Amino acid sequence: MEGFLDVAHFSWVHADSFGDPDNPVVPQYAVTPTDRGFQADYISTVSNLPKGFQHLAPAGFEWLRAFTVFLPFTAILRVHFPGEGRLCILNAASPVSARKTRLFSPLCRNFDQDQPLEPVYEFNYQVFSEDQEVVEAQYPEDLPLDLSIESHIQADQSSIMYRKGLAKLGLSKIYTA
Repeated sequence: MEGFLDVAHFSWVHADSFGDPDNPVVPQYAVTPTDRGFQADYISTVSNLPKGFQHLAPAGFEWLRAFTVFLPFTAILRVHFPGEGRLCILNAASPVSARKTRLFSPLCRNFDQDQPLEPVYEFNYQVFSEDQEVVEAQYPEDLPLDLSIESHIQADQSSIMYRKGLAKLGLSKIYTA
């Protein structure tokens, strides 16, 4: 979940799919608590189009990625494309054990509806695979909920809010491996 919410990793982790190593700056963004989690609205010039199609984005277009988080394990990402285009991705993580999670991630869009869906699925599978490689290589495996044991930067706002929310729900070492 935290990786899905992290906007600072696009340039490096997703360099082969949509990230731009020459555009690593994370502009300030707003994170607002809600009754069930939080909302994070992130606006940047990092395109959400696959590498081979990034030329189709209007010059200077600012992409809004609106995250709605429902603690502890669900989030919706609404990516605002040029025009009124929207891509919505639901991430519903379902822990199977302390070290295994099943992820449900349906996608929907309101544009290019006359185009085949397989390339969209392939692209999003590539993005998720890039994330999975990083997540599965992390050590220690447990997400640190004590914010004082790490250094944080402005780009970590979503991660900080997510960890605070998990701690507030009572997640602790008692419930992790």
